[in-house]
Amino acid sequence: MNTVTSAFIGGEAPLLPDRVKNTRALWVVLIIMALLAGFALLFARGAMRLSGDWQTQLSGTLTVQVLLESQSEWEDRTRTARDVLSGTLPGADIAIVPQSESHALLQPWLGNTVLPEDLPVPGLIEITGETLSASRVQTALDGANISANVDDNSRYADNLRGTARRLVAIGIGVLILILTAGLAVNIFATRAGMTAQKEIIRVLVQVGATDSFIAKLFVGQAATRGAVGAAIGLVGSAIIWLVLSMTGDWGGLGWTGFSAGLLDFVWLIGLGLVFAIICAMAAGLTASRQLAYERKRL
Repeated sequence: MNTVTSAFIGGEAPLLPDRVKNTRALWVVLIIMALLAGFALLFARGAMRLSGDWQTQLSGTLTVQVLLESQSEWEDRTRTARDVLSGTLPGADIAIVPQSESHALLQPWLGNTVLPEDLPVPGLIEITGETLSASRVQTALDGANISANVDDNSRYADNLRGTARRLVAIGIGVLILILTAGLAVNIFATRAGMTAQKEIIRVLVQVGATDSFIAKLFVGQAATRGAVGAAIGLVGSAIIWLVLSMTGDWGGLGWTGFSAGLLDFVWLIGLGLVFAIICAMAAGLTASRQLAYERKRL
């Protein structure tokens, strides 16, 4: 046993061979799984950032719809409403939405149908500020005899929040599935490795090696394999994500700044550690159970 232990600790030669037949396919599988896990994590993180951006953009905003009896009133009534709002909210940013943009907002419902020129499409006014009260704005417009509807965008914000939560849930769900698959792959790989190296295991048992000692050999092998595979796959996912963020407009899902990329990189490092731990745990539990089963058969 002392000879076995010294060979293991002293690093004279690994008790389990580093290169086993058909392990190249296992490496490829681990790297691809780590790559996909990195994508799932980055997608979930991007969805969380996107949700925060949406909430920031909608917080402190009001939309006023100035109702018209005829299209000829659009400019006069909309400008009057803006002047009333400017007096009511002197510190707010008040902007009239151009008439062409107001018409464009109807396209999702009406398609490319040409609207009649006399159609009284409401005038839209956007208000942005730190402390806005929809009831105060509505009261001011009613006092000026301006028929209008005031929307605090809360319903729209709730819909966006729900969409963002679903995106995050999808990313986390895919990540959990990939990690579960990684656990299964390492269980299979450990069993296959023990079968391929049964002669070495038999020699170790004959010289007095305990089950825990033999299991640790497979744990170390699986942890190294998982860590290296995770490093290659996750670095690849980070590089691809960076390229996609730089070459396309992902609307907040991609990396939009150094701080976002740096924090996501920290999360990727944590994911790599989790990946390696899962590989080691799968190998350790599988090896221990298999060795205990084999001893019962003797």
